[in-house]
Amino acid sequence: MNVREFAQKAGYAVFSEGEDREIESGYCGDFLSNIISRAPDSCAWLTVMNNVNVAAVATLIDCACIILCEGVAPDDALAARAKMQSVWLLGAKGNVYEEAKRVAALCGV
Repeated sequence: MNVREFAQKAGYAVFSEGEDREIESGYCGDFLSNIISRAPDSCAWLTVMNNVNVAAVATLIDCACIILCEGVAPDDALAARAKMQSVWLLGAKGNVYEEAKRVAALCGV
C-alpha cells in the first residue's frame, strides 16, 4: 500500500508529505545508529523521537515514511526539515506496538 492511502486508512495526522511510495515493511526504534544499520529501505519507521535528526536518518535509510507514535508531534525543526526533504511524516495516537500492528494489518507486511 502506498503511504498516502495508508495514512488515510489509518487516520493519521500528516505533518509532511513526500514521494508516494509503497510501504514494504515496518521498523520500530528510537536509537538512531541502530535504525541506520538495521532498518530496511521503503519501511514505515515507527518512533517517538521528534527532533531534526529523525529527518536526516529517514533520508539516509530511504524509508517510505516516519510515524511518530503516542501522540508525539514534530518539533519545529523536524517539521521544517521533513517538508524541505519531502519526507512523509505522520502522527499516530497509539503506542509503537499498537501502530506496528496497524502497519502490518493495513499494508500486509
